[in-house]
Amino acid sequence: MLERQLIDSLDFANNNRELHGEIALAEMPRLQDKLSVLDVNFEHGREGKISYTLRGSRDRNDKPMLEVKLDGLCQLQCQRCLQGLIYPLKLISQLHLVNSWDDSSDEEDEIESILVDNHLDVLALFEEEILLSLPFAPRHPAGDCRPVKEGYIVEEIDQVVKNPFADLSKLKYK
Repeated sequence: MLERQLIDSLDFANNNRELHGEIALAEMPRLQDKLSVLDVNFEHGREGKISYTLRGSRDRNDKPMLEVKLDGLCQLQCQRCLQGLIYPLKLISQLHLVNSWDDSSDEEDEIESILVDNHLDVLALFEEEILLSLPFAPRHPAGDCRPVKEGYIVEEIDQVVKNPFADLSKLKYK
């Protein structure tokens, strides 16, 4: 188990510090409920790794900020076919550091704010950013789901009984 790394967020940003490395998905307990282990052929599963970079800096208005970059693969559960869905995670977040929520300005709505923390848990920050970036109901693109009949995956599409309303559904898009 990776030791929790705590940083002084304001000092980290003011001194333009940087952290980078890899973290195992298994190290993030809140993320485990979102991950799927249904597809044994996907080697990453819950044992996958996410590479990260955390960079401190000051923006053009001289406000302290953190930039979080996360890159890797995780496996979610498709809400259509309930099978594993490989989800590429490429995330870049810029976070302003504020002393109180009153300090956060509305002038830059696209940049989020977090409170200055003398003991900011880096792993918890990464886990939170991943959770916020995941889709609410992940699904394969239309037509990519493997057919399921009576709870079992069917290898040949011809074995699945055709839904009588499928033709009506196609009419919506004409």
